[in-house]
Amino acid sequence: MQVMSGVSNWPKFNMSSEIIFHPIGYFKSPQIEPYQAPRQPDENSQPGEIILNPKNNFEQALTDLDGCSHIWIIYHFHHNENWKPLVQTPRSDKKIGVFATRAPYRPNPIGMSVVKLLKIDGLHLHVGPNDILDGTPILDIKPYHPESDKIKDAEIKWLASAPKLKYKVSFSPYAADQLDFLELHDLREVRAFIQRQLEYDPLNTDKKRVTSQDNIHQLSYRTWRVSFVITDKNISILSLHSGYSKDDLSDVEDKYNDKSLHKQFTKRFT
Repeated sequence: MQVMSGVSNWPKFNMSSEIIFHPIGYFKSPQIEPYQAPRQPDENSQPGEIILNPKNNFEQALTDLDGCSHIWIIYHFHHNENWKPLVQTPRSDKKIGVFATRAPYRPNPIGMSVVKLLKIDGLHLHVGPNDILDGTPILDIKPYHPESDKIKDAEIKWLASAPKLKYKVSFSPYAADQLDFLELHDLREVRAFIQRQLEYDPLNTDKKRVTSQDNIHQLSYRTWRVSFVITDKNISILSLHSGYSKDDLSDVEDKYNDKSLHKQFTKRFT
């Protein structure tokens, strides 16, 4: 290729041109709603599974991937239909350019996450904690390269200087017992949800379902309610309770298919 006067002879990209991607598979996860997923993969998030489409010779494409401890997942932010040039992050008091964040509101709604690869079973890839929602279209899989993907001096200046401090979230023995009960009954995401929602800007009513009365605050998670107090930069979770009234629980209509668990919970903790 010849380059003259510093100008490449590559054709100019037409912004109106379409680039079409076809999903190679989909993601399976208990994280269904956007508020259930963490902002970044962490130890509190749920494991998941990539299910690749059959009859595409992906079995061969997976050769030797089982020798990789971690993988990059490239995917489509399928819940987002618009983009924002500036976004509000939990850590900053000002809006940040979307290209300086990993927010999902992008001109091309493409996401990327690095996760631990647990095992491969045919066209099913089991992965560790992640920030990907159920049903997410998967575009590509790449290995995490421990030599080149880790940059020693990397930094994000706006994040390092962000004024919002992280709150320490702790659970009372009573609240911990209640969460253990819910987790034994397959409601495992509540503890992680509480942690993520309250560790930054816990009383932001624009972005969180939070109410306050007499210094007691309440966070809502679907049909559950969480009571907490704040002291300096410490948050103490006092207890959980059902968001249903007695009349609600006696009604046969069960929109969220969870009244049976609420009845067991109420009986156990009242």
